[in-house]
Amino acid sequence: MPNIFSDKSAATWAEGKECLERGHVNSAANRIYYAVFQAVKGFAIHRGTMTLDTSDNVHRKALEIVGGEGGKGVYFRRKLNELLSLRMVADYKPEDVDRKELEELLKDADSIRKHHIQLAGGAKRI
Repeated sequence: MPNIFSDKSAATWAEGKECLERGHVNSAANRIYYAVFQAVKGFAIHRGTMTLDTSDNVHRKALEIVGGEGGKGVYFRRKLNELLSLRMVADYKPEDVDRKELEELLKDADSIRKHHIQLAGGAKRI
């Protein structure tokens, strides 16, 4: 079964990039984080460690999944945690996300996203 969230992740990623291009950095941080999260959750569903209904501690579980691959996974877990921190600022803090910090995470965020789509057998086919 391919990653059931691959299409949604791609669309959410595009929304995040568009928000960033328009200068809506807080919205971009939210959408970019969720694009990555969707890919990781789709992989976890494929692997059987989450279900569509899993909602308890899902962000912590996503960090564990990304970091659990060892090697570069530890690095990517740190980067995903940084992205989650920016999403928390965007959604729950009075200050704005620093654009440069978000831009510095884009390459790694997209790598994490694409990697977890590929691990689950790529995009879903309709």
